[in-house]
Amino acid sequence: MKKTLSLLVVLFVFALSNNVMAQRGPAASPTATVKQMVGNTEMEIVYSRPSLDGRDMAKLAPAGKVWRTGANANTKINFNKDVMLGGKAVPAGEYSMYSIPGDGEWTIIINKAKSWGTQYDESQDVVRFTAPATKTSASVETFRIDMTDFDKNDKDNANIELAWGNVSVKFPIKVTN
Repeated sequence: MKKTLSLLVVLFVFALSNNVMAQRGPAASPTATVKQMVGNTEMEIVYSRPSLDGRDMAKLAPAGKVWRTGANANTKINFNKDVMLGGKAVPAGEYSMYSIPGDGEWTIIINKAKSWGTQYDESQDVVRFTAPATKTSASVETFRIDMTDFDKNDKDNANIELAWGNVSVKFPIKVTN
C-alpha cells in the first residue's frame, strides 16, 4: 500500500512539474491584427510586433535587405476587393508583405507566397513600390502597423503606416468601390 501511495505521489508531482514547465510567458513579439474598412473594402493585416529593447533598429531591419516587416511569421495583408497600394493595382486576396528599409525611403513588397518569415521568394512578387521614410521626434519601442489618414469626404483612401524607432513609413491605399 505504501509503495502504491508513494508511486502515485511521485507520478502526481511529475505530472504537475511538467505542466508548470510547459507554460510559457508572453510572446517576445506578440501577434497583432489590424482590421479596417476603407470604403466598402475589408482589409486585414496580421503581423508580429518586435520591440527594440535596447537594440539597434538598423541591425533588426537592415537597410538594403529584405525584411519580413515584423517578427516571427511574415506579415499577412488581405483585401476582399481589388485595391491600389502605393499607386499599384493589387487584386483581392491574401498576400505577404515584405519591405526593404532605406535612408529616406523604403521599398514595400506585396508577395503572393505564403512562406514563413524570412523565406522570401522574389519570383512571387505582385508589386513593389517605394514609400517615404520620415524621422519622428517620438520613438516607437514596439513595431506597429496602423491604418491612418482616412479621407473623410470620399472615404475611399487612407494610408498604411509602419512605425518603429524614430522612423515612420506611410503609403497610400485606395479602393475603387
